[in-house]
Amino acid sequence: MASMPRAFKKTPFSHSLRFKRYWVYACITLFSIIVPFIHIGDGQIFLISFEHRQIHLLGKIYSAQEMYLLPFLVIFLFIFIFFITSMLGRVWCGWGCPQTIFRVILRDLIETKLLGLHAKISNKQRPTPSTAANKLKKILALILFAPVPIMAMAVLLFYFVPPLEFFRALSDPEEHALLIGIWAALSAVVFLDITWVQERFCIYLCPYARVQSVLFDDHTLNPIYDTRRGGAIYDEANVKIPILPQKRNPRNECVSCNQCVLVCPTHIDIRKGMQLECINCLECVDACTITMGKLGKKSLINWSSSQAQATQTPVKFWRPKTLAYVGVLLVVVGALVVGTLNKASMLLDITHGGRLYAVHGKFVDNSYLFLFQNTSSKPHAYTFNIDDPNVSILRPTGTLTIEPQGKLKVVVILRMPLQKAKEAYMAHNVTQAKRGILPITIKAYSMDDPNIVLEQKSIFMVPHF
Repeated sequence: MASMPRAFKKTPFSHSLRFKRYWVYACITLFSIIVPFIHIGDGQIFLISFEHRQIHLLGKIYSAQEMYLLPFLVIFLFIFIFFITSMLGRVWCGWGCPQTIFRVILRDLIETKLLGLHAKISNKQRPTPSTAANKLKKILALILFAPVPIMAMAVLLFYFVPPLEFFRALSDPEEHALLIGIWAALSAVVFLDITWVQERFCIYLCPYARVQSVLFDDHTLNPIYDTRRGGAIYDEANVKIPILPQKRNPRNECVSCNQCVLVCPTHIDIRKGMQLECINCLECVDACTITMGKLGKKSLINWSSSQAQATQTPVKFWRPKTLAYVGVLLVVVGALVVGTLNKASMLLDITHGGRLYAVHGKFVDNSYLFLFQNTSSKPHAYTFNIDDPNVSILRPTGTLTIEPQGKLKVVVILRMPLQKAKEAYMAHNVTQAKRGILPITIKAYSMDDPNIVLEQKSIFMVPHF
């Protein structure tokens, strides 16, 4: 006598992968909104300000002259993407991408739950009847969704314009027309993308989908259909087999309910194998878990790797490739930490004047343009001296006070007695290339903070004696 299937116990929604994804969506949204408002030390946690030509990173403020950390940030971002993709597949697409989150808000929350345009969230591939009532609901759904991209793009701009400056700009839109225009354009693009382009963006436009196949291996996590238990649905040429699995072999467990197909937002059949369009949302895993659970069996679709599925062993997350990615990430993070700890509190750019030199009586003068920049969060009074005792500072006199994150251009004139210039010239004139060029070292420092000291090489031009 055949054994009866075990009694079905409905899996609570709180145990489903969809519920867990919703929690991840909420955490990502909350995190994205809060971060721009958090200040640590001198600045924000993260900000790229084109107006002020600054980058804020973990409370440190870097000016345009300190962009040496930017390549490390870009390298870290790409290596981290490679690492996560090789380990967890396209988990970003299904669990963190704003495109997916916005589609869930519009399709699952507004259209399905609030307006009832779809009978269930799982009916993603069933067309909505084109009735007058449904058309009105569609319009209402668009109206209800419209504030979402507007608020989302405001949050995005918080990472380029500090929130307080952004809100002040809203009170004077004529003065900040460019910012308002960018906000409006971004909001419109996102609105059209979510409401019109929809998942076609993931299928045809997203570049991430194109590089995933290069990063995947046999140990990468993906939603995988177990053909050994369920039976093959497609032949080796990827053509669907017309005869249902259980009719071919009663031991095949797939009941051909097609729930895994109906629930897929990108309209694919995961039983065909890994496909470019799959975004790892794992809706198919939940659907199969419910269907097979009614029969007292485990899901035929699991979030696993092809190697683990074939060998019935745990997924191997840590392997040479992923460990190599971790090693590179640690090196990049180390470089960022070192760069942050060695951040200069003062920058000085020295440009020699247009005239090589000027002779005034018994003296020879050189002019320079000094650009001081105070990169700290406190005002400082600066001055400087020259390592050559024969060179005196004719201009400026006194100290230079610069506000926090401020800049100051100063015309500097250095003077040397003509006789001393001749003696120095004769001592330094080793090659023809160095004729008339005397090396000097300029030491700039803060009068109120002995830790702020900067030395920079320059030249002093003298006549050809």
